Amino acid sequence: MRRTMMAVAVEMAVCGAAFAQTDVQVAGAAAPANAEPAIVVVSGARAALAKSLELKRNADVIQDSISATELGRFPDDNVADSLTHISGVSVSRTRGGEGQYINVRGLGSGYNIVTLNKRILATDGDGRDFAFDVLPSEVISGADVMKSADAMQIEGSIGGSVNLRSARPMDNPGQHGSLRFEGERNDLSEKGGGKLSGVYSNTFNNNTMGVLVGAVFSKRKVRTDSLGYMTYNADSPGSFDVNGDGAIGAGESGLLAPCCVSFGSIFEEKKRVALSGAFEWKITPQFKLIADALATRLDSPQVGYQQSYYIEHAPGRWSDVVVNNGLITSLTVHDLVPEMSNVTTDRVVDTRQFGLRGEWKPTPSLKLTGDAYRSTSERDSGGKDNFVVAGIAGHNTGYYRANDGGLPDIRVTLEDGRDLATELAAGRLGNKDYGIHFAGLTGTNIKDTVDGASLEGRLALDGTWHVSSFQFGASATNRKKDRNSIGNEKSGGACQYCDMYTTTFASLGANVVSPMTLPNYMRNAGGSFPGSFVRFDVPAYFAALKSLDGKPILDANGNPTGETFDVAKSQPVFVPTDSYAVREKTTTLYGQFDLAGDNWNGSIGARLVRTRTTSNSAIDRIVAIDDPTPDIPTSSPTITYSPAEPVSEKGSYTKLLPSANLSWWAREDFVVRGAVAKVMARPSLDKLAPTRTDNTLDRTYLLSIVGDPKLKPTEAVQQDVSIEWYYRPKSAITAAIFAKQIKNFVTYQTDEHVDIGVPGYLYTVTHPVNGDKARVRGFEIGVQHLFDNGFGINAKFAKTLTKAYQGGEYVGQLEGVAPTASSLGFLYEKNGINASISFDYTGDYTQSTNVIAGYPAKVDSLTWVTASASWDVTKNVTLFIEGKNLGDAVTRSNLGRGDGLYGFETWGRTYVAGMTVKF
Repeated sequence: MRRTMMAVAVEMAVCGAAFAQTDVQVAGAAAPANAEPAIVVVSGARAALAKSLELKRNADVIQDSISATELGRFPDDNVADSLTHISGVSVSRTRGGEGQYINVRGLGSGYNIVTLNKRILATDGDGRDFAFDVLPSEVISGADVMKSADAMQIEGSIGGSVNLRSARPMDNPGQHGSLRFEGERNDLSEKGGGKLSGVYSNTFNNNTMGVLVGAVFSKRKVRTDSLGYMTYNADSPGSFDVNGDGAIGAGESGLLAPCCVSFGSIFEEKKRVALSGAFEWKITPQFKLIADALATRLDSPQVGYQQSYYIEHAPGRWSDVVVNNGLITSLTVHDLVPEMSNVTTDRVVDTRQFGLRGEWKPTPSLKLTGDAYRSTSERDSGGKDNFVVAGIAGHNTGYYRANDGGLPDIRVTLEDGRDLATELAAGRLGNKDYGIHFAGLTGTNIKDTVDGASLEGRLALDGTWHVSSFQFGASATNRKKDRNSIGNEKSGGACQYCDMYTTTFASLGANVVSPMTLPNYMRNAGGSFPGSFVRFDVPAYFAALKSLDGKPILDANGNPTGETFDVAKSQPVFVPTDSYAVREKTTTLYGQFDLAGDNWNGSIGARLVRTRTTSNSAIDRIVAIDDPTPDIPTSSPTITYSPAEPVSEKGSYTKLLPSANLSWWAREDFVVRGAVAKVMARPSLDKLAPTRTDNTLDRTYLLSIVGDPKLKPTEAVQQDVSIEWYYRPKSAITAAIFAKQIKNFVTYQTDEHVDIGVPGYLYTVTHPVNGDKARVRGFEIGVQHLFDNGFGINAKFAKTLTKAYQGGEYVGQLEGVAPTASSLGFLYEKNGINASISFDYTGDYTQSTNVIAGYPAKVDSLTWVTASASWDVTKNVTLFIEGKNLGDAVTRSNLGRGDGLYGFETWGRTYVAGMTVKF
């Protein structure tokens, strides 16, 4: 007769695996009314892997999990990085190389939902995507990635649902605590940082009450060298008389021509503070109350120093042009103004979640659970970001040559014959050389509030018709996302001083410019370009502008326009057309029958979802464009807009989401699971607001309509099959295949030569649409083996294939889907020595199918290597070292052809050392 899963769990514990408190029972059977869960302690990476495997084995759906190695210690410094060890999960990285957003089974963060203790987390971005960098890993005890769906899951995911679990005091009764100290250093920036974290847990009153508190304080300095942008002429692909014979011949049409390139370094000082707590009270044997709270602050300002070259075409400006494979890859450009810019981004995010949960068992067969919570995220950056630019005037000559897979070669000879790179390296360029141009002040204030409540129940039945229980519930959420944009670009204040390169800071008596040289600048980027640059004292920059107050403004020919300078006009103001308020109210009902037989278990149910949205924003229209200096590439036209007109639209939809799951235990160690479900993912919140932006200032004449309140949710019917062989304790071989038929996915459509009502100008208009359909297919393989001698291996591989259709036509792969993702980890843990190394690989993929005129942006593959080692000096003291990005990985993107670099970032390696003290 097949042993029960509880028996298997006990056997694994006897064999040395340590598991956290968990309710383990026979699949599909109700736990005895008086049953108390087994209490054991998680300690070490092997135990964490064993617990994660047991969670997978006992799950009612197809899922993978990550668990804490000990109280207050997650496997990686970042939760997103830990999730990459799960098959089918990859991550996109923010400044410093830190994991920020996750993809599940190739589908981006917009197709996945992230919850904490099954509660929606508010976000500081424009949409729903949860940024993991706001959440220190120390506040998390585990994470489950549910790849198939059942009726009890919160809707909103097509790729996978990620539920983060915070620690509870009764997970591990008794008194426990630890302090962790660590310091780090990055070899690219040659900067360091540190972290202090601690957690304390205790239970009392015969283990009927418990408290847990945790705190994290960290500060680290990171640097990211990156290609800020590489853009191409607005009329590309276009024609150019390469050989100068006065006619467009073979090979001289349909050319993609460079316009603008900017690259440099971004410095960020990340300060994190997090406080977490939980209180559990078993008031009676039948009723338990749980209150928990989390509050985090991410204070992460960024300062970027960029060098920029506007090499766009103008009559008589280019010579010595070379064409390769439809790209203009080399040229000499005249009248080039080499620019330097400082870009400051203010990001201070306060994220909070408070929740109260009650569990009541009025009868032995009925359990009721009520939950209420509020989650908030606030970011106050309106008008605090700045983008200031200055350049060197004169008839300067530039030389540009593209490199396959690397930054371009750039050389500039100044009008007086000096070489730009030489002068920058010697620190001889300063206030007398750089003249004023652009002074932007921007930023957004975002507040996201999610209020939620649910009531759920589980009724144990007698097993008639193999129905072991019925689960039911209702929930309601009310989400409010407010985005207020504050800036001076739309008002014209940012460009009040544009093109005044001959007005140098020295002529204004200001000290603004200072030379800057960085170690390891643009390492691994390729190309040849100035390796030094300058930085600006931004307050001094604006003080210099103020000295011009009251002086006449001149036109392109040097004649007074009748207006005078006024720095007050450059102050940031509220921008209604770039702001929005979205309200989303959702109510759900679900019912699910749990099924069980001698060697199988499963469920069948449905979730009914009703969603109502209200979007408020404003729209203005371009009335006129005055462009007196079209031949000056770095100049900007004057734009007249109509007054902003408020707009408000409502939408609603009702969806029925059925699901079914089945697990068949062929043997006690071998299970086959199957699942089918209808699922949905709501449009990003910013795509529900009818905001729009235009690129008229840089003469690309591109109108981007960001959102459309009439967008439908993306829906999919998905099928999953999983085979899992638990051939020995703590070890398994698993495989899964999956398919998703998606419709109404959100993408952007581009329409060329659109008359938007501006005489003499035709625009390229992009706007979001619901695509026709998409197909996703793939498979996953996982192997975990923990040897008795302390060694272990954990390997995952996933392959995802997609096809997207729009207007009934096949348009290629879904954007942002990595076809291949894998992870390989080795570990050793014995006699107080712990060591591990992991390799997480994301294959190349298409970031966007239509960057410009049919050219795709393709991202190269990346392998992220981490390693750690620790020594238990005593049972209470551990010393450790860690390494991140040990392979010095970089991210690159291109236009699908040689010599077409589109993006680049490098972060360097980071080394960490520290100590943990337990008590």
